Amino acid sequence: MANSLKFCAGSWLAITVLILVGCVSPEKQADALFDEYWEARLVHSPTRATDIGDNRYNDRLDDMSESAHERWCAHRRSLAERVARLDRTSMSAMARSNCTIFERQLLDGLLYSGCKSRLMPIKHQGSPHLSFPLILVYHPFETQKDYRDYIARLRAWPTQVDQVIANCRAGVEQGYVRSRVIIEKVLPQIQTHLVDAPEQSEFFAPVYKFPENFDEATRRELREAIESAIVESVLPGYDRLNAYVVDDYLPATRDTVGIWDVPDGDAIYDKLIRYHTTTELSADEIHQTGLDEIARIRDEMDKVRGEMGFVGSVDEFITYMTTEPRFKAKSGEELMSLARSILDRTEPKLTKLFNRLPQARCGLKEIEAFRAASAPAAYAYPPAEDGSRSGYYYVNTYEADKRPTYTMEALTYHEAYPGHLFQIPLDLENESLPKFRRHGSFTAYIEGWALYAEGLGYELDGYQTPESRFGRLAYDAWRAARLVVDTGIHRKRWTRQQAVDYMKANTGLSELNINSEVDRYIAWPGQALAYKIGELTIRRLREKAERHLGDGFDVREFHDELLSQGAQPLSILEARMDRWIVARASALTAS
Repeated sequence: MANSLKFCAGSWLAITVLILVGCVSPEKQADALFDEYWEARLVHSPTRATDIGDNRYNDRLDDMSESAHERWCAHRRSLAERVARLDRTSMSAMARSNCTIFERQLLDGLLYSGCKSRLMPIKHQGSPHLSFPLILVYHPFETQKDYRDYIARLRAWPTQVDQVIANCRAGVEQGYVRSRVIIEKVLPQIQTHLVDAPEQSEFFAPVYKFPENFDEATRRELREAIESAIVESVLPGYDRLNAYVVDDYLPATRDTVGIWDVPDGDAIYDKLIRYHTTTELSADEIHQTGLDEIARIRDEMDKVRGEMGFVGSVDEFITYMTTEPRFKAKSGEELMSLARSILDRTEPKLTKLFNRLPQARCGLKEIEAFRAASAPAAYAYPPAEDGSRSGYYYVNTYEADKRPTYTMEALTYHEAYPGHLFQIPLDLENESLPKFRRHGSFTAYIEGWALYAEGLGYELDGYQTPESRFGRLAYDAWRAARLVVDTGIHRKRWTRQQAVDYMKANTGLSELNINSEVDRYIAWPGQALAYKIGELTIRRLREKAERHLGDGFDVREFHDELLSQGAQPLSILEARMDRWIVARASALTAS
């Protein structure tokens, strides 16, 4: 890391000299800052680098130490200060936009760093004990060097475990600890890796896929090295983490579930709302928006109830839909088959709504058994930027007989086409954007688009049955209920059971999904707010465009423009789309 940061600093020093003699324009200076940031970000997170297809740091795991965290914060502060000093008056519109979004991304990242998440690194989703085995998904296994890099990563695991434990201990000392209900879910996830022999470990899997050009001596050498790394590093690392969580961390956890019950918890939640939604909305405003949306969606559910000839109230109809066995999958194979059929019939129809389509393809996979019990119903795994790996639509088949089939259509539109695995590849393939924008991660934009994409299913000739229309409304209610439940838990002091009861009463989700979702909101305050807030913003922009452009409105042009500049804060998106509407209206008038 030190060498790479020296390189970045040296590069900036050279550029500073050129600036002093008037050789570098502010726009070029900005480009240099973007490059410096991107290189430093990959060094800071080498697993992220591998994940996106940059293999320069494949022998490393992320440094999760306090010193690494402080260095990264200091570097981002420096970058934010330097970009703020640039004269943007002579820059192109795109360059000014790049600078504005770059500065906002840095400041938002620093805002999040102040929310103490680093001191609570263990949770049942997105935690190091889960992200470590995911290297099996994205780490390449094509050359001897790939395997030796992998072995180096296995050997690095005990160091990362020590860093995680050190962060937890600091959190306990300062009062920043997880809720007990979350850590109880973590323990079986850790313990699944405490096997009796290396061959039983998930980490032994690469031995079974040696490339054909490896000779027998090489295979034997690498197999022995992987066995040794598992026995000497992987298993002891998980064993040490398990012992710490059982003996020290679990007894220190909170009975409460809201972030309000840590030091400065209310202020932290306000910061998390701003970070995840990219708005200035208050918790109370968001809570009320959720209540209003639930009321609207229940009216729509009532119409479907009438279509299906169900006699009873909306509440009784929701209960019927979530408990009736004929609406549940019979097997994981059925869920996967449904997902594949929806993908196959949707892809050819995308040109109805878009002029520009991504080049990357969408694969389909089951979520791995070691993490399925606490994983969401599905998720999107983006492709590598260089095209070396396709994107994957991951479907959770754990306890398939408890999962409704009527939500598969909305789920597929959200995670695959025209949702995440449509929008994200378009960003990655957009060479007019600097790297940091191609990989932008403003949740309200990304998840707002995916939720909006669920509604596009109607325009893609989907939702042909009342059951599937109920599934769409159930998922819409799910995201609206998040606004109520997340703010309920973290601002209004709701219990976990209050949150579960609200979700049961107002969504068509299975009890399995509801329990998983509520625990996710407990562990990840504010993140779930981004979906509905983003979707409402996009819907509002479309309605404005339709109103102002009238017969001249072309949904393909609207979508192409909306998706043309990567993820961005909602305020910046709204301002840009407003300018586009005005320009398009002017062009239509002139013609």
